[in-house]
Amino acid sequence: MNNVNVNKDDSIKIIKNFIKDLSFENPQNINENNSDHNNNNNMEISMNVIFKPYKNNFFSLNLKYFLDCSSKKNMKKLFNLELDYFGFFEISEKANDNQKSLTEKGVKLLFPFAKEIIEDITQKGGSVPILLNEIDFELRKD
Repeated sequence: MNNVNVNKDDSIKIIKNFIKDLSFENPQNINENNSDHNNNNNMEISMNVIFKPYKNNFFSLNLKYFLDCSSKKNMKKLFNLELDYFGFFEISEKANDNQKSLTEKGVKLLFPFAKEIIEDITQKGGSVPILLNEIDFELRKD
């Protein structure tokens, strides 16, 4: 298996990473039949990244995830999840320190943490468990 989220160079390193904000809502009633745990659901997943440069070769990224899931069968909301995950980085090499490159490298380092949180919360939240695909920036065409 090829893991695309491996830091293949040491041009940046994580100094600190943590959950800034996390919200999970499961509006289902205890008496409802929660049988919609299949692939027949409407799923909206979006991720935004906020880059902030600092002095002395440091920068931060804030990954903002939004997941909204509802049943195709009856359009009832199954869950809503919002995650802000923060990472603070040091740039070791100044060769490729453009914002795009630093953002891609930083997201590759932070994504496994955010992925684990999202998958764990949705599984333990009593709703549809989510398995996120790895982010592969090489497939993206600019």
